[in-house]
Amino acid sequence: MLRKLLNAPDHLSSWNKLMRRAYWAISLVSALAVLTTWAVVSNDESSHTQSFFEKQVVVRNILILGTLLAAEIIYRLKSRLQDYIIIMLGSCFGAITLALSPPEVQGTQIVMILPILVSILHFNYGKVLFSCFIAMITYLFVLNLVPDYRYGVPIYQKAVGFSFLIIVTLAVLGIVNRGLQMMRDEKHAFRNEKKHRILQQAVQEASSLDALTGLANHKTFQERLRIMLADEEERPLYLAIIDIDNFKSVNDTYGHAVGDTVLRKVGKLIRDRTQEGGSPSRYGGEEFTIIFTRMNAKAVVECLDRLRAETEQLQFPEMEGRKVTISIGCHKHQANESRDILFQLADEALYSAKRNGKNRISW
Repeated sequence: MLRKLLNAPDHLSSWNKLMRRAYWAISLVSALAVLTTWAVVSNDESSHTQSFFEKQVVVRNILILGTLLAAEIIYRLKSRLQDYIIIMLGSCFGAITLALSPPEVQGTQIVMILPILVSILHFNYGKVLFSCFIAMITYLFVLNLVPDYRYGVPIYQKAVGFSFLIIVTLAVLGIVNRGLQMMRDEKHAFRNEKKHRILQQAVQEASSLDALTGLANHKTFQERLRIMLADEEERPLYLAIIDIDNFKSVNDTYGHAVGDTVLRKVGKLIRDRTQEGGSPSRYGGEEFTIIFTRMNAKAVVECLDRLRAETEQLQFPEMEGRKVTISIGCHKHQANESRDILFQLADEALYSAKRNGKNRISW
Protein backbone atom coordinates (compact mmCIF):
# COMPACT_ATOMS: atom_id res chain seq x y z
CA MET A 1 0.00 0.00 0.00
CA LEU A 2 2.83 2.38 0.93
CA ARG A 3 4.70 1.54 -2.26
CA LYS A 4 1.57 2.30 -4.31
CA LEU A 5 1.31 5.66 -2.60
CA LEU A 6 4.97 6.52 -3.18
CA ASN A 7 5.10 5.44 -6.82
CA ALA A 8 3.74 7.97 -9.31
CA PRO A 9 0.93 6.78 -11.60
CA ASP A 10 2.25 5.78 -15.02
CA HIS A 11 -0.09 8.11 -16.89
CA LEU A 12 1.38 11.23 -15.25
CA SER A 13 3.63 13.24 -17.55
CA SER A 14 7.33 13.44 -16.68
CA TRP A 15 7.05 17.10 -15.63
CA ASN A 16 4.06 16.38 -13.41
CA LYS A 17 5.90 13.47 -11.81
CA LEU A 18 8.75 15.85 -11.09
CA MET A 19 6.40 18.45 -9.58
CA ARG A 20 4.65 15.78 -7.52
CA ARG A 21 7.98 14.80 -5.96
CA ALA A 22 8.87 18.46 -5.49
CA TYR A 23 5.63 19.15 -3.58
CA TRP A 24 6.27 16.20 -1.26
CA ALA A 25 9.85 17.36 -0.71
CA ILE A 26 8.74 20.95 0.00
CA SER A 27 6.13 19.69 2.44
CA LEU A 28 8.67 17.54 4.25
CA VAL A 29 11.19 20.39 4.50
CA SER A 30 8.46 22.76 5.67
CA ALA A 31 7.30 20.30 8.34
CA LEU A 32 10.86 19.77 9.60
CA ALA A 33 11.49 23.52 9.68
CA VAL A 34 8.33 24.14 11.68
CA LEU A 35 9.11 21.32 14.11
CA THR A 36 12.64 22.61 14.58
CA THR A 37 11.35 26.12 15.24
CA TRP A 38 8.81 24.82 17.73
CA ALA A 39 11.53 22.84 19.54
CA VAL A 40 13.47 26.07 19.97
CA VAL A 41 10.54 28.13 21.29
CA SER A 42 8.86 25.34 23.28
CA ASN A 43 10.69 26.31 26.47
CA ASP A 44 8.72 29.51 26.50
CA GLU A 45 5.48 28.83 28.40
CA SER A 46 3.67 31.87 27.02
CA SER A 47 0.43 31.75 25.09
CA HIS A 48 2.36 32.52 21.90
CA THR A 49 4.10 29.16 22.17
CA GLN A 50 0.80 27.33 22.46
CA SER A 51 -0.62 29.29 19.53
CA PHE A 52 2.47 28.53 17.44
CA PHE A 53 2.13 24.82 18.18
CA GLU A 54 -1.55 24.76 17.26
CA LYS A 55 -1.30 26.79 14.07
CA GLN A 56 2.10 25.93 12.67
CA VAL A 57 2.76 22.41 13.90
CA VAL A 58 -0.71 20.90 13.96
CA VAL A 59 -2.97 22.85 11.62
CA ARG A 60 -0.37 23.64 8.94
CA ASN A 61 0.92 20.07 8.67
CA ILE A 62 -2.57 18.55 8.72
CA LEU A 63 -3.72 20.88 5.94
CA ILE A 64 -0.65 20.29 3.81
CA LEU A 65 -0.79 16.52 4.30
CA GLY A 66 -4.50 16.50 3.55
CA THR A 67 -3.90 18.51 0.37
CA LEU A 68 -1.18 16.10 -0.75
CA LEU A 69 -3.31 13.02 -0.09
CA ALA A 70 -6.31 14.53 -1.89
CA ALA A 71 -4.07 15.31 -4.85
CA GLU A 72 -2.75 11.71 -4.85
CA ILE A 73 -6.31 10.41 -5.15
CA ILE A 74 -7.02 12.77 -8.04
CA TYR A 75 -3.73 11.82 -9.78
CA ARG A 76 -4.90 8.22 -10.00
CA LEU A 77 -8.18 9.08 -11.72
CA LYS A 78 -6.34 9.42 -15.07
CA SER A 79 -7.85 12.83 -15.45
CA ARG A 80 -6.98 14.84 -18.52
CA LEU A 81 -6.88 17.82 -16.17
CA GLN A 82 -3.78 16.63 -14.33
CA ASP A 83 -1.80 19.74 -15.37
CA TYR A 84 -4.46 21.98 -13.84
CA ILE A 85 -4.54 19.83 -10.69
CA ILE A 86 -0.79 20.35 -10.26
CA ILE A 87 -1.25 24.11 -10.66
CA MET A 88 -4.12 24.18 -8.14
CA LEU A 89 -2.00 22.16 -5.72
CA GLY A 90 0.64 24.88 -5.82
CA SER A 91 -2.06 27.46 -5.11
CA CYS A 92 -3.22 25.43 -2.08
CA PHE A 93 0.33 25.34 -0.71
CA GLY A 94 0.61 29.09 -1.11
CA ALA A 95 -2.76 29.76 0.51
CA ILE A 96 -2.01 27.52 3.53
CA THR A 97 1.39 29.12 4.05
CA LEU A 98 0.02 32.65 3.73
CA ALA A 99 -3.06 32.05 5.89
CA LEU A 100 -1.05 30.63 8.80
CA SER A 101 1.71 33.24 8.67
CA PRO A 102 1.38 36.48 10.66
CA PRO A 103 0.69 39.53 8.42
CA GLU A 104 3.67 41.36 9.94
CA VAL A 105 6.08 38.82 8.42
CA GLN A 106 7.40 40.65 5.38
CA GLY A 107 7.42 38.92 1.98
CA THR A 108 5.04 36.10 2.86
CA GLN A 109 2.72 37.06 0.01
CA ILE A 110 5.36 35.93 -2.48
CA VAL A 111 4.28 32.29 -1.90
CA MET A 112 1.15 33.00 -3.96
CA ILE A 113 3.22 33.06 -7.16
CA LEU A 114 4.01 29.34 -6.76
CA PRO A 115 1.24 28.12 -9.13
CA ILE A 116 2.28 30.73 -11.69
CA LEU A 117 5.87 29.51 -11.57
CA VAL A 118 4.69 25.91 -11.89
CA SER A 119 2.72 26.82 -15.04
CA ILE A 120 5.97 27.79 -16.82
CA LEU A 121 6.79 24.09 -17.19
CA HIS A 122 3.76 23.55 -19.45
CA PHE A 123 4.65 26.31 -21.95
CA ASN A 124 0.97 27.04 -22.48
CA TYR A 125 -0.59 30.51 -22.37
CA GLY A 126 -3.94 29.17 -21.17
CA LYS A 127 -2.37 27.38 -18.20
CA VAL A 128 -0.39 30.48 -17.23
CA LEU A 129 -3.57 32.57 -17.25
CA PHE A 130 -5.39 29.83 -15.33
CA SER A 131 -2.64 29.82 -12.69
CA CYS A 132 -2.91 33.61 -12.37
CA PHE A 133 -6.68 33.34 -11.93
CA ILE A 134 -6.35 30.59 -9.30
CA ALA A 135 -3.63 32.52 -7.46
CA MET A 136 -5.76 35.65 -7.33
CA ILE A 137 -8.87 33.77 -6.18
CA THR A 138 -7.02 31.98 -3.37
CA TYR A 139 -5.26 35.22 -2.39
CA LEU A 140 -8.65 36.96 -2.27
CA PHE A 141 -10.04 34.17 -0.07
CA VAL A 142 -7.14 34.47 2.36
CA LEU A 143 -7.52 38.26 2.55
CA ASN A 144 -11.25 37.98 3.29
CA LEU A 145 -11.52 34.79 5.34
CA VAL A 146 -8.48 35.16 7.62
CA PRO A 147 -9.23 37.88 10.21
CA ASP A 148 -5.57 38.88 10.63
CA TYR A 149 -5.35 39.72 6.92
CA ARG A 150 -8.87 41.08 6.58
CA TYR A 151 -8.45 43.66 9.30
CA GLY A 152 -4.69 43.87 9.81
CA VAL A 153 -3.47 44.50 6.29
CA PRO A 154 -3.95 47.96 4.73
CA ILE A 155 -5.79 48.14 1.43
CA TYR A 156 -2.70 49.45 -0.38
CA GLN A 157 -0.73 46.36 0.66
CA LYS A 158 -3.50 44.13 -0.67
CA ALA A 159 -3.43 46.06 -3.94
CA VAL A 160 0.34 45.62 -4.11
CA GLY A 161 -0.14 41.85 -3.68
CA PHE A 162 -2.58 41.66 -6.61
CA SER A 163 -0.33 43.90 -8.72
CA PHE A 164 2.61 41.64 -7.95
CA LEU A 165 0.66 38.59 -9.15
CA ILE A 166 -0.21 40.37 -12.40
CA ILE A 167 3.39 41.49 -12.96
CA VAL A 168 4.71 37.96 -12.38
CA THR A 169 2.05 36.57 -14.75
CA LEU A 170 3.10 39.01 -17.48
CA ALA A 171 6.74 38.04 -16.94
CA VAL A 172 5.88 34.35 -17.13
CA LEU A 173 3.85 34.94 -20.31
CA GLY A 174 6.93 36.61 -21.78
CA ILE A 175 9.08 33.63 -20.80
CA VAL A 176 6.58 31.18 -22.28
CA ASN A 177 6.32 33.24 -25.47
CA ARG A 178 10.09 33.29 -25.84
CA GLY A 179 10.31 29.56 -25.13
CA LEU A 180 7.61 28.72 -27.67
CA GLN A 181 9.32 30.95 -30.25
CA MET A 182 12.61 29.15 -29.65
CA MET A 183 10.88 25.78 -30.05
CA ARG A 184 9.22 26.95 -33.27
CA ASP A 185 12.55 28.21 -34.59
CA GLU A 186 14.21 24.94 -33.61
CA LYS A 187 11.45 22.92 -35.28
CA HIS A 188 11.68 25.07 -38.40
CA ALA A 189 15.47 24.69 -38.49
CA PHE A 190 15.15 20.91 -38.01
CA ARG A 191 12.58 20.70 -40.80
CA ASN A 192 14.82 22.72 -43.13
CA GLU A 193 17.81 20.57 -42.21
CA LYS A 194 15.79 17.42 -42.93
CA LYS A 195 14.69 18.81 -46.30
CA HIS A 196 18.30 19.72 -47.06
CA ARG A 197 19.48 16.20 -46.22
CA ILE A 198 16.77 14.65 -48.40
CA LEU A 199 17.62 17.01 -51.26
CA GLN A 200 21.32 16.32 -50.81
CA GLN A 201 20.67 12.58 -50.84
CA ALA A 202 18.53 12.92 -53.96
CA VAL A 203 21.24 14.91 -55.72
CA GLN A 204 23.86 12.39 -54.67
CA GLU A 205 21.75 9.49 -55.91
CA ALA A 206 21.02 11.31 -59.16
CA SER A 207 24.73 11.84 -59.73
CA SER A 208 25.67 8.24 -58.87
CA LEU A 209 22.81 6.19 -60.35
CA ASP A 210 21.68 5.49 -63.87
CA ALA A 211 18.20 6.99 -64.28
CA LEU A 212 16.87 4.23 -66.53
CA THR A 213 18.00 1.08 -64.71
CA GLY A 214 18.67 2.31 -61.18
CA LEU A 215 22.14 0.73 -61.27
CA ALA A 216 25.34 2.61 -60.53
CA ASN A 217 26.36 4.79 -63.47
CA HIS A 218 29.66 4.95 -65.36
CA LYS A 219 31.24 7.44 -62.95
CA THR A 220 30.32 5.40 -59.88
CA PHE A 221 31.64 2.24 -61.53
CA GLN A 222 35.03 3.86 -62.10
CA GLU A 223 35.19 5.08 -58.48
CA ARG A 224 34.21 1.67 -57.09
CA LEU A 225 36.75 -0.14 -59.25
CA ARG A 226 39.52 2.22 -58.19
CA ILE A 227 38.69 1.84 -54.49
CA MET A 228 38.35 -1.95 -54.66
CA LEU A 229 41.63 -2.37 -56.55
CA ALA A 230 43.39 -0.34 -53.85
CA ASP A 231 42.04 -2.56 -51.07
CA GLU A 232 43.87 -5.87 -50.68
CA GLU A 233 41.02 -7.24 -48.56
CA GLU A 234 38.75 -7.21 -51.64
CA ARG A 235 40.70 -10.05 -53.26
CA PRO A 236 40.05 -12.06 -55.31
CA LEU A 237 38.52 -9.52 -57.70
CA TYR A 238 36.78 -10.28 -61.01
CA LEU A 239 35.48 -7.83 -63.58
CA ALA A 240 32.64 -8.93 -65.87
CA ILE A 241 31.43 -6.85 -68.84
CA ILE A 242 27.97 -7.71 -70.16
CA ASP A 243 26.59 -6.72 -73.56
CA ILE A 244 23.02 -7.23 -74.80
CA ASP A 245 23.26 -9.10 -78.09
CA ASN A 246 21.84 -7.43 -81.22
CA PHE A 247 20.50 -4.48 -79.21
CA LYS A 248 20.71 -2.11 -82.17
CA SER A 249 18.34 -4.40 -84.02
CA VAL A 250 15.87 -4.16 -81.13
CA ASN A 251 15.89 -0.35 -81.32
CA ASP A 252 15.65 -0.31 -85.09
CA THR A 253 12.80 -2.86 -85.22
CA TYR A 254 10.66 -1.99 -82.19
CA GLY A 255 11.74 1.54 -81.29
CA HIS A 256 13.72 3.09 -78.47
CA ALA A 257 10.85 2.79 -75.96
CA VAL A 258 11.00 -0.99 -76.26
CA GLY A 259 14.78 -0.79 -76.12
CA ASP A 260 14.49 1.06 -72.81
CA THR A 261 12.18 -1.68 -71.53
CA VAL A 262 14.80 -4.28 -72.41
CA LEU A 263 17.50 -2.28 -70.59
CA ARG A 264 15.32 -1.91 -67.50
CA LYS A 265 14.44 -5.61 -67.29
CA VAL A 266 18.00 -6.79 -67.90
CA GLY A 267 19.31 -4.22 -65.40
CA LYS A 268 16.83 -5.40 -62.76
CA LEU A 269 17.83 -9.01 -63.33
CA ILE A 270 21.52 -8.13 -62.97
CA ARG A 271 20.81 -6.23 -59.74
CA ASP A 272 18.70 -9.05 -58.28
CA ARG A 273 21.26 -11.76 -59.09
CA THR A 274 24.31 -9.91 -57.75
CA GLN A 275 23.08 -8.75 -54.33
CA GLU A 276 25.80 -10.70 -52.52
CA GLY A 277 29.42 -10.23 -53.55
CA GLY A 278 28.77 -8.27 -56.76
CA SER A 279 28.63 -4.55 -57.57
CA PRO A 280 26.65 -4.06 -60.80
CA SER A 281 26.70 -0.91 -62.95
CA ARG A 282 25.41 0.31 -66.27
CA TYR A 283 28.59 1.14 -68.14
CA GLY A 284 26.80 2.84 -71.05
CA GLY A 285 24.43 2.03 -73.87
CA GLU A 286 23.62 -1.68 -73.74
CA GLU A 287 26.72 -2.56 -71.69
CA PHE A 288 26.76 -3.45 -68.00
CA THR A 289 29.57 -4.32 -65.62
CA ILE A 290 29.80 -6.38 -62.44
CA ILE A 291 32.71 -6.23 -59.99
CA PHE A 292 32.96 -9.45 -57.97
CA THR A 293 35.00 -9.42 -54.76
CA ARG A 294 35.84 -12.09 -52.17
CA MET A 295 34.28 -14.81 -54.35
CA ASN A 296 36.01 -17.85 -55.79
CA ALA A 297 36.01 -18.65 -59.51
CA LYS A 298 33.29 -21.31 -59.20
CA ALA A 299 30.85 -18.91 -57.50
CA VAL A 300 31.52 -16.24 -60.14
CA VAL A 301 30.97 -18.71 -62.99
CA GLU A 302 27.72 -19.97 -61.47
CA CYS A 303 26.42 -16.43 -60.97
CA LEU A 304 27.23 -15.33 -64.51
CA ASP A 305 25.88 -18.50 -66.10
CA ARG A 306 22.61 -18.22 -64.14
CA LEU A 307 22.36 -14.59 -65.20
CA ARG A 308 22.91 -15.50 -68.87
CA ALA A 309 20.34 -18.30 -68.76
CA GLU A 310 17.68 -16.24 -66.95
CA THR A 311 18.12 -13.33 -69.36
CA GLU A 312 17.22 -15.68 -72.19
CA GLN A 313 14.00 -16.54 -70.35
CA LEU A 314 12.83 -12.93 -69.94
CA GLN A 315 9.50 -12.18 -71.59
CA PHE A 316 8.96 -9.13 -73.82
CA PRO A 317 5.38 -8.99 -75.17
CA GLU A 318 6.30 -5.84 -77.08
CA MET A 319 8.76 -7.89 -79.20
CA GLU A 320 6.27 -10.55 -80.33
CA GLY A 321 8.06 -13.44 -78.62
CA ARG A 322 11.58 -12.44 -79.61
CA LYS A 323 14.16 -13.39 -76.99
CA VAL A 324 17.02 -11.32 -75.64
CA THR A 325 20.45 -12.79 -74.93
CA ILE A 326 23.65 -11.45 -73.44
CA SER A 327 27.34 -12.05 -73.98
CA ILE A 328 29.75 -11.82 -71.05
CA GLY A 329 33.46 -11.28 -70.84
CA CYS A 330 35.13 -11.83 -67.46
CA HIS A 331 38.69 -11.50 -66.17
CA LYS A 332 40.32 -12.13 -62.79
CA HIS A 333 42.57 -9.32 -61.64
CA GLN A 334 46.25 -10.20 -61.27
CA ALA A 335 48.72 -8.52 -58.94
CA ASN A 336 50.58 -6.67 -61.69
CA GLU A 337 47.54 -5.41 -63.59
CA SER A 338 46.38 -1.79 -63.56
CA ARG A 339 42.76 -0.73 -63.77
CA ASP A 340 43.04 -0.04 -67.50
CA ILE A 341 44.64 -3.42 -68.17
CA LEU A 342 41.96 -5.20 -66.15
CA PHE A 343 39.19 -3.50 -68.13
CA GLN A 344 40.95 -4.14 -71.45
CA LEU A 345 41.30 -7.86 -70.76
CA ALA A 346 37.66 -8.20 -69.66
CA ASP A 347 36.61 -6.27 -72.79
CA GLU A 348 38.69 -8.58 -74.99
CA ALA A 349 36.98 -11.56 -73.37
CA LEU A 350 33.62 -9.98 -74.20
CA TYR A 351 34.55 -9.60 -77.89
CA SER A 352 35.69 -13.18 -77.87
CA ALA A 353 32.23 -14.24 -76.65
CA LYS A 354 30.65 -12.13 -79.41
CA ARG A 355 32.86 -13.65 -82.13
CA ASN A 356 32.15 -17.19 -80.96
CA GLY A 357 28.39 -17.02 -81.41
CA LYS A 358 27.12 -14.71 -78.61
CA ASN A 359 24.92 -15.78 -75.65
CA ARG A 360 27.96 -17.15 -73.87
CA ILE A 361 30.67 -16.38 -71.29
CA SER A 362 34.30 -15.93 -72.26
CA TRP A 363 37.38 -15.67 -70.01
